[in-house]
Amino acid sequence: MRAGRWREAGAGYLFLAPALLIIGAFHVWPAVYVLYMSLFRWEIVQGAFIGLRNYEHLLSDPDFLSSLGLTLVYVVGTVPVEMAIGLALAIVLHQRLRLRGLFRLLYFLPYVTSQVAVALVWGWVFNPSYGAANGLLTALGQPARTWLLESGGVLSPGAPPSLALTAIMLVTIWYYLGFHTVVFLSGLTAIPEELVDAARIDGAGGWRMFRHVTFPLLSPTTYFLLLVATIGAMTSFNLVYVMSGGGQAFGCGGNPLGTTRVAALFVFDRFWCQTQLGYASAAAFALGLVVLAISLINGRLFSRRVVYAG
Repeated sequence: MRAGRWREAGAGYLFLAPALLIIGAFHVWPAVYVLYMSLFRWEIVQGAFIGLRNYEHLLSDPDFLSSLGLTLVYVVGTVPVEMAIGLALAIVLHQRLRLRGLFRLLYFLPYVTSQVAVALVWGWVFNPSYGAANGLLTALGQPARTWLLESGGVLSPGAPPSLALTAIMLVTIWYYLGFHTVVFLSGLTAIPEELVDAARIDGAGGWRMFRHVTFPLLSPTTYFLLLVATIGAMTSFNLVYVMSGGGQAFGCGGNPLGTTRVAALFVFDRFWCQTQLGYASAAAFALGLVVLAISLINGRLFSRRVVYAG
């Protein structure tokens, strides 16, 4: 019996080995090495051991704290909107409509497109000289804007998000909307028809059906999307970097005054542009801890409210 169990366990570990090797090589080892680098004064070559001094500097670095604040603004301004619109579209596409499959494909198409290509195209749209966005404003009799070059706040002059960051947030919502829609559609499909029919017999319909049946049974899907979207937004880089000029027109810090310099862009700036490898590693590890903390808080707040059908 024991020999049989050992063989079964060995076979299981053998099947898991490739995935564990990939996770170890591309996730665990880089994280450990980043932590190691963060403990040294590391500029091009490894310098003296300085312990936690890089982390002490981070806590008093206004640029890093500002980048964390902009990252939170980016998360709050994109994730709830993506999820709300994605849910609404999923409910519409879940109905028996003509060309439903085509609409599902069209909504999902941006998500399977390269983020760099998407950012370049939208960069042309928001170009202040020949972009379609200013063409539309001019046609409506409104003054042209500088969009991705504009650092003024949208809600108030000195507060985030700037118009540049707002434009990037809108593109982010457009890009991830199809992903949320498709995942919510799969959640709607998994809801048992018997429960829906029973609710209809009891007189539920419209808003009552959504509130008491559909939305509670979508809670596993909602929790999954909230967690994945939050982590993705906290570590977002490609869209922000390319639409902010790709580190060419404005330096690595993003647009004027750094109003699009989210945390991932801050790490990139310190690592590649200022070659402060140890300090950048500390910032990256600290960002990872922030993401982990937010994920744990999400788990504590929402995992107990998840309702499973059956």
